[in-house]
Amino acid sequence: MNGTPAVIVNIQRQPGANVIAVVDRIQRLLPQLPPSLPAAVEVSVLTDRTATIRASVEDVQFRADAVGGAGRAGHFLFLRTVPATLIPAVAVPLSLVGTFGAMVLWLQPEQPVADGAHHRHRLVVDDAIVMIENIAR
Repeated sequence: MNGTPAVIVNIQRQPGANVIAVVDRIQRLLPQLPPSLPAAVEVSVLTDRTATIRASVEDVQFRADAVGGAGRAGHFLFLRTVPATLIPAVAVPLSLVGTFGAMVLWLQPEQPVADGAHHRHRLVVDDAIVMIENIAR
């Protein structure tokens, strides 16, 4: 590695395993390794590809929170009632969790659960808005 003799251990996750959880567990176990090795051996991480994955997850969480907050503000702005604002704030996440829960139970492990999730979310939000508008009328 960089001109120095090295033994490189490549660790790959099993299909279906959470890559971030695997890397976190390895990071916790690494300090236990050096005492069982010769003193001249240095243990270091060559690459860790979870930095981009973690950044993507944080970005999605931030965007979801921002969109959810903007949606609730929009509901309140147009309907001007707290109950009409709270109903979709509770109904939409519950319906999405229920939908994905049912998908996990009935889909085969190889099938993508999140494929098209953005479009399903838009449909749920649109349906909730139409329902609230009809109730408000």
